[in-house]
Order: sequence, then C-alpha cells, then structure tokens
Amino acid sequence: MIPRTSNRPRRRLFATDRALARAVFFFFLALYTLVATGLPDHMDSEVEYQTTSALGRGRGFALGGTPESDALVAARAAAPSEPRVPLKVGRGGTYSWFGTGQALVGVPFYWMGKGVARLAPGVEARFAQRTLEGVTRSEYFGHLFVGLRNPLLGALCCWLVVLIALQLGLAQRWALVAGLGYGLTTFACAQARSTLSDVQATCALLAAMHLLLLLRARVDSGRRARPEHAAFAGALLGVAFLTRLVTAPAIAVLIGVAVVLLVRDQRRALWWFLGTAVAGLFAFLYFNWMRFGALLESGYGDVVTPGGFWLYPPELGLAGLLFSPSKGLLFLAPLAVLAPFAWRASEPGLRRLFLVATLLLTLAVFGPIVATETWHGAWTYGPRYVLPALPFLWLAAMLFAERIGAALWGRLLVGALLLFGFLVNLPGMLVDHMTGQDLAMQGARLDWPDVPGSDDARFQMIQWEPRYAAPWTHWRIFRHRIAGLGEVFSPAELFFSSHAAELRPNPEMRSGFRHLAWVDLESLGGVTWPLALFLGVCVALGWRSALQASSR
Repeated sequence: MIPRTSNRPRRRLFATDRALARAVFFFFLALYTLVATGLPDHMDSEVEYQTTSALGRGRGFALGGTPESDALVAARAAAPSEPRVPLKVGRGGTYSWFGTGQALVGVPFYWMGKGVARLAPGVEARFAQRTLEGVTRSEYFGHLFVGLRNPLLGALCCWLVVLIALQLGLAQRWALVAGLGYGLTTFACAQARSTLSDVQATCALLAAMHLLLLLRARVDSGRRARPEHAAFAGALLGVAFLTRLVTAPAIAVLIGVAVVLLVRDQRRALWWFLGTAVAGLFAFLYFNWMRFGALLESGYGDVVTPGGFWLYPPELGLAGLLFSPSKGLLFLAPLAVLAPFAWRASEPGLRRLFLVATLLLTLAVFGPIVATETWHGAWTYGPRYVLPALPFLWLAAMLFAERIGAALWGRLLVGALLLFGFLVNLPGMLVDHMTGQDLAMQGARLDWPDVPGSDDARFQMIQWEPRYAAPWTHWRIFRHRIAGLGEVFSPAELFFSSHAAELRPNPEMRSGFRHLAWVDLESLGGVTWPLALFLGVCVALGWRSALQASSR
C-alpha cells in the first residue's frame, strides 16, 4: 500500500533551492548547446526562420529578400494548393501560416547572429556557396543564433521543473532527479537540440505555472501577490498562444488555475494576469487582420478545415502516442507512466490542484492531436505535439516517485525507468533525427513498395513497425559511423530486411556528425573556441551553483 502524503508546498524558495535550479540550468545549457542542430532541420523550421529574418530586416511578416524565402514563395506560387508548402498569400505578400510568436521571439537572436556575421564574413561567404535542394543559402549566423534559442529554452524548462518540484514540496534530492531526469531521459532532450516551435510553447506554459505557484506561495506566507508576476504569467500564456494556436485549450486550463489561486483574496493580481493574457489574444487577431485581412484567419484555414485531417481514428492516435515503438510515451518518456498513480498518494491542497491541472492540461493537449493523421509529430524524434504536457506529467510522476522511493523496490523501479529512458533518448542527440527518418523512409519504400497512399501511408507504418523503431535505428546508425564504415548503409543492417540496396543520407548535411552546429561551423572554416569558452563558463557557473546548493 502506498501511503498518502500531506500537502507540503513551500511557502518560499530558499537560496539553496534556487542555486540547485541554477546548477541544473547551466548543465543543460552547456549540454544542449554542445549537441544543438543550429541550422533549421526541417522545412517548417526554415519557414519560421525566414519570418524572423523578414521581421529583423524590417519587412514585417511578409517573406522575401533572401534566396531561401524567395524560393519558398515561388514554390507556393507554383503549387498554390499544395499543403506541404506552409505559406499563404495575404495582404501585401506571402506569409507563413505558423504562429507569429515563434518569429517575434526569434528576432533578438537574429540580430545577435547578424552582429557576429560582421566579425566572420568569410564564414558567411562560404555558406553562400552552398545550396540546399538547389537553393542558395544565406545568413549563416542568423540561422545559427535563431537555432540556438531552443537549447536555451530547453535548459530553462529543466530549471523550471526543479523550481516547481520544490514548490510542490519535493525534497531537494528528488527535485534534482526531476530536473536531470526530464532533461536526459525524455524526448525533451531531442526537441531542445532541434529548431521547431514546440519547445518555446512548452517553456511559456511551464513558466506561467511556476509564477502562479510563486504568487500563491507569497499569499500563503502573509505577503501580497506581486502584480508584475501576475502580469508576466499572463503575458507568457499570450506568447504560448501566439507560438502555437493549438495550445489554446491548455492555456484555458492554466487560466482556471489562476482563478482558483487568486480570485478569493488577490483579485488585483488576477486582473493583471487576465489583462496581459487577453492582450495576447488581441495581438493574435491584429496579426491575422494585418496579414490576411480577417481576424480569425491565421493561415492554416485551407489546410486543417473539417474533413479528412480530423477524421483519423482517435483510439489509434492515442494508442500511437502511448505505445508506438517510435513515438510512444511508454518508450520516449517511460517514467511518465507513473503520473496516474500520483493521485492516490496526495491529499487535497496545492498538490491536488496541480494534479487536477495536469490531468486537464493533458486532456487539452492530447485531445486535438489524437484525431489527426499527424499525431506522431512528423519528422521529429518523439511525439513533439504533446511536448507541452510532458513536464506536467513528469512532475506528477515525480510526486509518486518520491513516495515509493522510501522503499528499495521503489528506488529500483524509478532507477530502471530513468536508465531505460536515458538509453532510448541518448541516440536522439547522437544521430540527427532527419537522418533516421530519411533512411527509414528509404527502407520502407523497399519493404512496402505497393502500399496505397505512397509515403504518407509508409510513414504511418514505420511508427508501428518494431524493426523501424527510431531509438534502435539511431543506435545502429551511430554504431556504423563510429566504426568508420562511412555513409552507406544496408537495409539488413538498419532494418533487418533482405533487400540488396544501398541507403544514403540525403542531403549531404545529414551525413556524419555535421548536424551538430559546431561540426558544421568547422566545415565552413569558422572557429569554435568561443563555443568552448561558453561551455566552460556554463560549467563553472553550474559548479558554483551546485556548491551553493549543497551548503548549509
């Protein structure tokens, strides 16, 4: 029998608590930067970057002015009904249909990259000699610095996991396990080194929850809630909404949490919170009108209209998100399976409110996804669309893990799940996920040449075929490369099939370890000592914070 826990939220975070969270942050900032992709690893990322570039160059949201964005616009003009080109013609130009928040937050990173580009014109010139799918490249350091946003935000998520764990009353050692485990043993690590928008949306939601708990802790300790904290929490929800429209149901859940925590005796703070949250909605409407001439037209309209996109069997989508060998949470975040058991081990109070919020938020995130044909998150490592729910599920699981950790069998179970998660997710950092997906699709065309629906159907099939399970495919690719066997793979080696064929990564940038930003920079003649210096500073600051956390 698992004993119930009393509600033991912290009324304040001590200096050692904050130092512990900082140590985890600097550790992951160094790690994620070291393995970062840097350049966009997906066409969607390139489109998002080109919107940021347009904003940084003073063009507004309209694409154009670089070889890549001009090629994207031309491709849209050549195939205006093709849903794989994520653009839409609007008022005064062609626009991305992705969230404007992703582009806006990237602008300061873009400006930093452009500043560094002035110091290394040779790297920019050599990058401009490259082509990708026949298109000339441009703005190397702009791409690089915008791409380094996710390692920063991913590290911030780990920092927030530690802080929230402490706010919910976990002991420091379990809060440390929560932060390290989230960053190393879930697919969050692969997402943090990648370049898509899910990390930014997740960080915004998690930071808003942290601030709401901080507001409640101030009230419980006899102090008034700080309006600026409330305003910032609401603004973060606005950023999440502008980044990914599909987070709207999850945002509604956190607004409900804010009302429960603040409406009784902190209404001034609640109004500040709601005011900035609503400002995000008005910004969304204004940007829609500015681009497309309609308040509710975000650009997705002709792609996700009611019809086949929303008619995928939801039971299959849910089963895939939980049990698929390539995308299931059971494999990509194994400790999270303990989350449902946390309910029985807690009593009414702040912990119970957090668990209720986690349940509702999980339903809000999973609900719109399970009924779509893209439940798997497309060409990424792990089910990226459910990433916003992952840290909440992880924290709920850690509440239960702390309880069973009092017994030897509990510690062994938690340790085994963490070790399994680490082994499954480590290859997502060692091998580029685009390489794995590319080689898997080449193998699938050999194994299933006559499948109706072409590559879309094959892509669905490889999510369920154990021979194509992404973690083990990535391990086999890594083993092949460190053995010095080059970039030619056989279907038998990777997928245990009998076809006599050669599989090669395409394009060239997916070969070897060039998906790592610092390796690619070296190939352009750039210097990497600033990266080494940055990593050294992160390690030093993290070590100093760890010593502060261990002091009494």
